[in-house]
Amino acid sequence: MLLTHIVASVGARARLLQQVRVALSVGAHSAATVASSARDVNVGASSVRFPYQPQSLRQPEPPAPTFVGGAEELGVAALASTSAPLETPTPNSADAVKQESSDVLMKRALEPSSSFESVLTAFGELRIRGNKLSDKYYLSLLYKASREGRYDQVWDGYKAFLEDEKRGEVQIPPIAETTWSRATLIRQQMQRFVLWALLDVRHFSSFTSFYRSNVPHKLNRLGIHESDPLNFLLHLECTVKPSDEQEQGLRHRVEILLRTMQHFKFHTSYSAAHALFRIMLHRPEIFQTSVDGKSMRRRPQESGDEAAPSEGLSVGKLIVTYMNRYSCALNLDSKRLSIAVSAAAAAHRHDAAKLLLQHAATHHVAIDAGSFAHAVENAPDEVRRLDIVDMYTYANEHQLVYTTQDANASIANYLLLFAVFDGNFKHMMELLHEMQLYNNKISNRTVGELFASIAQYRMDARQPPDESDSSGYGGNAEADMQRKLVECPTIMELVENFPNAIPRTVHTFSQAILQSLRGGDLIVALELMQSALWTKGVKLRPEIFSQLLYPLLADAMGGRRGDEVSSFSEFDRVEVERCFDRQYPGERVRLNALILNICQSNDDLATMLVCLDRWQGQRHPALSRRATQRVFDMITKQIRHLRQGEAATPVTSFIVDGTPLSYLAFLLRYRGIMVWDAWTIGCAIIRSGANGLQTDVVALLAEADSRKLVLESAAYGVVLGVLEGMGEPSAVVAYSEKMKADGTWGETVRKFPKVGEILSHASGELDEMRSEEDERR
Repeated sequence: MLLTHIVASVGARARLLQQVRVALSVGAHSAATVASSARDVNVGASSVRFPYQPQSLRQPEPPAPTFVGGAEELGVAALASTSAPLETPTPNSADAVKQESSDVLMKRALEPSSSFESVLTAFGELRIRGNKLSDKYYLSLLYKASREGRYDQVWDGYKAFLEDEKRGEVQIPPIAETTWSRATLIRQQMQRFVLWALLDVRHFSSFTSFYRSNVPHKLNRLGIHESDPLNFLLHLECTVKPSDEQEQGLRHRVEILLRTMQHFKFHTSYSAAHALFRIMLHRPEIFQTSVDGKSMRRRPQESGDEAAPSEGLSVGKLIVTYMNRYSCALNLDSKRLSIAVSAAAAAHRHDAAKLLLQHAATHHVAIDAGSFAHAVENAPDEVRRLDIVDMYTYANEHQLVYTTQDANASIANYLLLFAVFDGNFKHMMELLHEMQLYNNKISNRTVGELFASIAQYRMDARQPPDESDSSGYGGNAEADMQRKLVECPTIMELVENFPNAIPRTVHTFSQAILQSLRGGDLIVALELMQSALWTKGVKLRPEIFSQLLYPLLADAMGGRRGDEVSSFSEFDRVEVERCFDRQYPGERVRLNALILNICQSNDDLATMLVCLDRWQGQRHPALSRRATQRVFDMITKQIRHLRQGEAATPVTSFIVDGTPLSYLAFLLRYRGIMVWDAWTIGCAIIRSGANGLQTDVVALLAEADSRKLVLESAAYGVVLGVLEGMGEPSAVVAYSEKMKADGTWGETVRKFPKVGEILSHASGELDEMRSEEDERR
């Protein structure tokens, strides 16, 4: 195979893609697995699938819109250096490549103009040198293979990436063990290239099996969740560009997917259809070359400007043409057409929305009442607004207004979700009123996105204005902030005003409380907690209570310092704790431990002190070892932070907020909730010795001896090292003899041989001191 031959020329360590079994090669088995009905599918010429053209030879393109989920463009071109050459470099010989630096090879591997062989050679040499490469280099390799039609190498390259990832040979950012796995944008791009390679060779069985085993049911930043690979590709193509490709490449790929779906009698999902309609409405020039047979580029609209009437009509004809051409893929059902009408209204394409309404009426397709409302609201003048009203009246008389009564799923739920994505507040409120009227419940995902958008707006409204921003209202920033907060309802108001639309479930209240806290509405979050407790069947998770109690404790610390007047009383803090006890009786320690976790994540020592004071004052059970470790971690971080840039001696002590910052001081202050066992004292000795708190080491050792505790070997090693550093050879010898008597010396010397050297050095110093004393006598 060509790939094996190229890799072998680079060296043994470069067999990145050679290790994949030849039996899994896509091309070798495509003829046996492709169904007979699939042989007639025309997927088009592969050479224009991901076309590339140097930037200097391209026509200027209008800026791309902000797509669903706020995804930015990601691809090899964005990852490459800005000084990439315009011409395709010829692959260097193996000897020349070995003479180049790793930085040069990494730059070449990411250049969009590099050929597949050039990238593979650089990739192989980097692996020979033992460099761990991140996933973007694998993406570059797959992109070049796809661009040159090397479909076998695309599939083998992704399998090699998975194998390297299992062996730990891929450079990945550190992630906590408790963090949910999430598919990155780069991984989704690699999956895109693999799916396109399988589709181009018509290996439909592998095409579906690869998607089912690698893509669904995994979180991703774009929020793309589709049930089949064709809709996944369509949604992805209309959301983010894979690389620095030309516009006709995108149109060509979209039409291939629609043609394939049309052949297999598949329908586009509503989310994929919305992404397609949205890009057509914002970038119609990409698709009009296919419809009209000639380029119809336009000057991009300025932000906030409405499209010209003829232009809006042209976009409407474009969508209708695609619906007629791919009648099965873009099936004329009520949800899909309602989504198209609302998307056109949100894009200020009133004529396109009107044309789509006429198209629906012609084919007797019912449209949701919310879509009519969107079209009426976005009409540029009174005459056109009355035209939409007349169309609604006609549709209502002929039972062509779609309504869903007392159902958990409706068109309005899709429209509301997409209105949230578009940031269209008026559409959101209109749809909420409609769903309230017809008793239609919002889905969990829509609830989360809706509350997140409200929280984001209220959080932005509370941000101090930019000094360079001259759009303020007479310079009165406070009045402007209050005006924005009054205009936007709180999450509590949404829950109360739309009880038929927003279900009162655990998910709803959890998201409502968390997003209210994110938006700065702590009082609203407390009200939501009370409402949740009085709702039957709702039991909030302990993490929700910890998120509520943490800012209240932090506010109490601010009041103690005199930084600001505390706006929350002790009653609010006690009320949260009582509500937690009502749902989780006898588990207060769990709540306190969660707050300690938040304090550690936020590096908040002051609030941690407040939490520990309440913990001890309320006489709850002692800290667990994990909680004690969190407290010690905080002390360690604070000490090292205070030591930075300071010429501190090893015995320097620190005081923060009137509290000595040391492990011994914390053990003494919180004696009632700290377990004074061998593990706790041993950890304190080891950390005190590592941070130069020599006096604490001696005091902790005396405390352990008084309790007759046997410490671990590492603690004894630290003790002897500290005694040696303090210039006390007699203490070293004396404590070594005590350890021998206790039977701990042998294990310590076995694990830490340096302890024996410390004893020998101390014994030598004592012998010298005795000899000098004898000479003086």
